[in-house]
Amino acid sequence: MSFEKVKYNTQYNKDNYTEIKFRVPKGRKTIIDAHWKAKGYKSLNSYINDLINKDIGQEAGEGSGKNTDDEKILGGG
Repeated sequence: MSFEKVKYNTQYNKDNYTEIKFRVPKGRKTIIDAHWKAKGYKSLNSYINDLINKDIGQEAGEGSGKNTDDEKILGGG
């Protein structure tokens, strides 16, 4: 039996992440892409997550995947 990386990654993402889709006006994506790249982010996803974390008071940092205040935000803990 061989390891199926794509299948594993698909299942891992399904189990560990929620996908959020949003829309921007035509032509805006090009501007946004240039902006996050100029700011030094590795991906649009890391840029958006960092903006959201900063807005809700989390300073986990780019790409850390750590949301240490999630329990407080969600009413747990």
